[in-house]
Amino acid sequence: MDYNSAIERVYQHLEDDHVDKAVMTCLRISRNLNDYLYTAIFLREMYPVDRDFMRIIYDDTSHLKKDAQKFLYEQSVEYWIDSHSLGFSLETNEYGEDRNVLAIGVGEIKPELDQWERTIQDLVLPPSMGEYDTAAFTDRYTNQKAQIRLRIKALHTIKERIKTRCLNYAIRVERQLQAQRKSINFLEQIHNDVNNYFKAHSDDVYVKLQKAAQLIDSNDPEDLSFLLTEVRRAIKAAADFFYPPSISPVKCSDGIVRKLDDEEYLNRLQEYLWTTFRKSTSRDLLKADLDYLAVFARKLNDVASKGVHAEVSAQEAKQGLLGLYTFLFNVSYKLQEESG
Repeated sequence: MDYNSAIERVYQHLEDDHVDKAVMTCLRISRNLNDYLYTAIFLREMYPVDRDFMRIIYDDTSHLKKDAQKFLYEQSVEYWIDSHSLGFSLETNEYGEDRNVLAIGVGEIKPELDQWERTIQDLVLPPSMGEYDTAAFTDRYTNQKAQIRLRIKALHTIKERIKTRCLNYAIRVERQLQAQRKSINFLEQIHNDVNNYFKAHSDDVYVKLQKAAQLIDSNDPEDLSFLLTEVRRAIKAAADFFYPPSISPVKCSDGIVRKLDDEEYLNRLQEYLWTTFRKSTSRDLLKADLDYLAVFARKLNDVASKGVHAEVSAQEAKQGLLGLYTFLFNVSYKLQEESG
């Protein structure tokens, strides 16, 4: 779905005073974004009868837990009441209580307004009416006109509230999309900088990063398992580049002697950070990135031990690659900053 075009249509519908079309377009946007709350809110504006609303919302929310479905139901009712409550009474019910909530679907507002305007125009004094007949006519229809105008006022009030809700939703989604585009551009810049750095400094790391990136858009379980394998290989290649394996035990910066051989690539990366970056702030930030990457790398080892067909989610695979790129970006950035 082209969200920008859809948002522009919402704005255009609102400018043209087509509130029903604005609600329908907002509903399409919310459904495509899996925004279940506003899907329920806009559906209820279209289908105020509870039976119709529940029948339609079920298709969108049947996979959610009962508590979530209950929350959406209650919140949509609250929003609907807020839009349809009036500061005056249209009439009284059989118990003498004021009725100040107007139940009407958004698609019914304009036709009813047009109908009432025509009705008022029809309530004109017929020509050649006698004095007494004129007084009787005026007395009979004055109250009726007042009730009609009160109803028209209620319809306009509700319509303006719904328009405001549509406008606010379109603005919120537009800002959300703008923020997402900025995030995507930032991530693309990170990937580009990391790839350029290792293209110039380590062909092995660069090639492994490219192999992983080629699989990132796939949702095939086997491809995702291969992606995790390539991420693991890229982490190890980066460790080999920054801190090559040592055959003999090494006395680390904390005074403890450790094996930093080929398999201990995470420990080698940590030792590299400790010995390369002396400033505590930079080192602590990089260590936090490495700690996150280490947790994920251990998961990768578990997956690798189960074989290439182990079940892996797309989210796990993408988190692993993103974590690696973030760590490598921060390390390469600090190296260039300190050398330049």
